[in-house]
Amino acid sequence: MPGLPLPISIERDEHLAGALCRAAAENGRRFPSEVLALVDIETLHPASIAAGLDEAAATGLAELLGMEVASLRRATHPIADDGRCLFFDTTIRTRHREGPIRRVSPRGLLKAPYIRAMWQLKPIGFDPRTKELLLSECPVCGSTLGFTRTYGVCFCDRCSGQDDMGFVQPAVDLRDFPQPQVEIEDMAALDFVTGLIDPDDAVRRHFAPTLNPELTGLDRGEIFDLCMAIVGVLDQDPKRAVTSPAKPTTRADYDRLFTPDRLAQAGRIVLDWGTGFDMLCERARATSRERAGFYGIKAELGQVYALTADRTLTDGTRQVVRDAVLRNMATSSSGVAVRRTEHRGRADLITTQEAAKRFGIRNKLFQRLAKAPGLTHHRAEGANKGPVLFVAAEIAALAAMRADLESASSASVRLGMPIGAVAQLAEAGLVEKVTGPVLLTVVGKHQYRRSTVDALIRDIESKAGAGPRGGFHIRLSKAMYRMPAGEKPWLGLVRAILEGRLAVFPVEGRLNATLIRLAASSFEEVVAAVAGDVGTFDTAEPMVTRGEAADILGITVATVIGMIGAQLLPEHGAGICNLRREDVVRAAETYISTAEVSRLMGVGYRWVRSRLSEGSVEPVAELRENRGILYDREQVSRWLESLRKDAA
Repeated sequence: MPGLPLPISIERDEHLAGALCRAAAENGRRFPSEVLALVDIETLHPASIAAGLDEAAATGLAELLGMEVASLRRATHPIADDGRCLFFDTTIRTRHREGPIRRVSPRGLLKAPYIRAMWQLKPIGFDPRTKELLLSECPVCGSTLGFTRTYGVCFCDRCSGQDDMGFVQPAVDLRDFPQPQVEIEDMAALDFVTGLIDPDDAVRRHFAPTLNPELTGLDRGEIFDLCMAIVGVLDQDPKRAVTSPAKPTTRADYDRLFTPDRLAQAGRIVLDWGTGFDMLCERARATSRERAGFYGIKAELGQVYALTADRTLTDGTRQVVRDAVLRNMATSSSGVAVRRTEHRGRADLITTQEAAKRFGIRNKLFQRLAKAPGLTHHRAEGANKGPVLFVAAEIAALAAMRADLESASSASVRLGMPIGAVAQLAEAGLVEKVTGPVLLTVVGKHQYRRSTVDALIRDIESKAGAGPRGGFHIRLSKAMYRMPAGEKPWLGLVRAILEGRLAVFPVEGRLNATLIRLAASSFEEVVAAVAGDVGTFDTAEPMVTRGEAADILGITVATVIGMIGAQLLPEHGAGICNLRREDVVRAAETYISTAEVSRLMGVGYRWVRSRLSEGSVEPVAELRENRGILYDREQVSRWLESLRKDAA
């Protein structure tokens, strides 16, 4: 096949479409497609042939242009199945190649009039040699420079005029319009990024950067792709998902993202990989508060974390990034942060799920514990919801305490005394009342240490001796209920037993509560033992239940309900404990029941009303017909005193 009249030689770093334009212009042709048609390559876009030129077409084109096939083949960019192409023996993403638009450096053309292949890479918006920003539009007519028509690579392919002979000549020489040059501080890092893929033989001979050992297993193309990926995560965008770093889709995106300064920053991070990547992570952590809805490593590193799964990187590159992330998380774990176990670097913290499984506490209860001021917990800063970490030792201590809890009702049943009396024991230090976050994990706000209740029961039972067989006795609980209306001296009773002032002994029966199972020889002995404690008022529990009110008043619960209905006892709010203790004590001082009068007079229950009427003492309240009869305590006391004087 005959060649062109004026053959050309392609430069080692020349763009193939640019070489076609140069060959067309030197041989007097306006359109490079006319040159391609001579070897049966039908296309109006010369820039497209670099990716799909087969062997036969390459041989024919090389003969036509007058160059060796190997030289032409070197300038082609065959595309692999993974979307990457070969760029002068270096693999890069095909997306990075600029196709139809011609980009030039006026200063570069002034030095050597051919299109460098580096100018046609979208991320590199400047000439690596002159550091001049590339020109892609005619500075006169504003038309976009291309490869479909040509007056020569140094000229605008649209602007033209006629010479003295009437021949058409290019009107705008791009070399006359130098562009601004890149001015950044870290020029060495910028040269590193461009040197990774620069096909210039002089650059490749002197390109020997010292890299971190973690990167020595990557080739130039993989390191270049890593730099490009890092550019996309330099600025954290809180509106983007952490798994989606910024990727350019348009030429405007490339111009916005891949500035010389950003490229230099990415290059410096790779050159100083150990400290550089840590710096990148710290920049991401500075904006972690803005990533609402993400926690742990995703909240901390944001789109930097996405590099570990970036499909634009090879498997080997992603593994290098994963190792760097793990190293950074390990070295930055001294501060408290909500992280996964493998990233936390602290064995003293535990997640809710781990704590629930290890200590048998329901997950839901940890929601309450996370709000407790007395328990150390860590949540992502600024988040109202999200994973919570607890201190394992604190949860272990809480779980141990929880296993030793006993509710007030359970303790009162075992001891055989009212719930309010258990509170008196706690105030005296005989049992330990539990406070703190552990109460959030159980039902009931009044809890005691079971071990202290067990110890008290053992101490009381150890004082029990052998009682008289067949003789009179009275159970301690019954003796307490025979006390006058008002606060019963349960604390005084327990103290009397422990101090040996009251001799007690066990009695047989189906009930095994401590103070029900133990008895004294007589009621009078019990009264004498607790004489100094009668009337003790427990200020620690101001509210009582109806059952506790019945104990204080010495009446039945039904009678208490009747007093509430008759407005003799006011209720305060809803719930079980809705009676004020002071109101109950005041009622005990004001009213006296038929049962108590019966004990004081020594007569049967049925005869109380008639005997009192003899002294002109009438009921002040009759809660039900012939039942729930109450008298004025002061009036009854005066009448009984008068009877004693008359008898004397």
